Amino acid sequence: MYDRKFKLIALDIDGTLITGQNTLTKRTKKALRDAMDKGFIVTIATGRFYPSACRIARKLPVNAPIVCNDGALIKDVFSDNTIYFKPLPLKLALEILELVSRYPTLKARAFMEYHQIYAGENLQKWQFLSYFKFHRKRSLLGLWNYVRDFVLVPIKNAGDIHGLMDILKRPPAKIFVTGEGKHIEEFSRQITTLYNEEIFLTSALKNCVDIIHGEVSKAKGLSILAESLGIKREEIIAFGDNINDINMLKYAGLGVAMANAPRRVRCLMLSRDR
Repeated sequence: MYDRKFKLIALDIDGTLITGQNTLTKRTKKALRDAMDKGFIVTIATGRFYPSACRIARKLPVNAPIVCNDGALIKDVFSDNTIYFKPLPLKLALEILELVSRYPTLKARAFMEYHQIYAGENLQKWQFLSYFKFHRKRSLLGLWNYVRDFVLVPIKNAGDIHGLMDILKRPPAKIFVTGEGKHIEEFSRQITTLYNEEIFLTSALKNCVDIIHGEVSKAKGLSILAESLGIKREEIIAFGDNINDINMLKYAGLGVAMANAPRRVRCLMLSRDR
């Protein structure tokens, strides 16, 4: 069906590479290692920040730098070298956080290259308890993987939104905002109107929005990585399952939407003659 020669495999993490229990199956690892043995380059393209994403990448393993923060950061997980970094300008980030403070239900996090700053108290405890809230069928391995990737990562608790603004001294890779749906929608409309092409909004979770630089996306990050490897767009296979994967799936020579993807994502990919 496909007579072209593919060279690069790019995979989203959550809902694609790992299961709902946050586990990486032996079957998946074997398939990717077999692909590498056949000459494929394997990478990750994720919304996760680097300290979380690199732990998954090293377990596969990958054989190319990985794309993190929805395309804002590309790093080599073995040398720790930064290939590309396009953060939000600090002034813009602070203005966005000031707008967040006007909504009573909204909480924010700033994702830096190696840590995140939370506008609240004890994010680690909240992350841990949320696992039991949203994962009724739990496994010890799944719990450990979740704790490793979301609790035992570098986090600074700023107390509140203004504490976050005081701590934030460098441009963040992205700002993550969560809260009541109506406030998220209103906030998203407001910053889109105010900043238009300066920012790009995406999301992988309900009632949440990720704010990144206007020139950043998973597709852009993947294109930069591919160019550095001498690989053409049509030689890429991308796998994803959510809204923040759409631009990457459309960019790749072959975009594969997972069966568990939202209808919007599955229908979009089925409508393409790929």
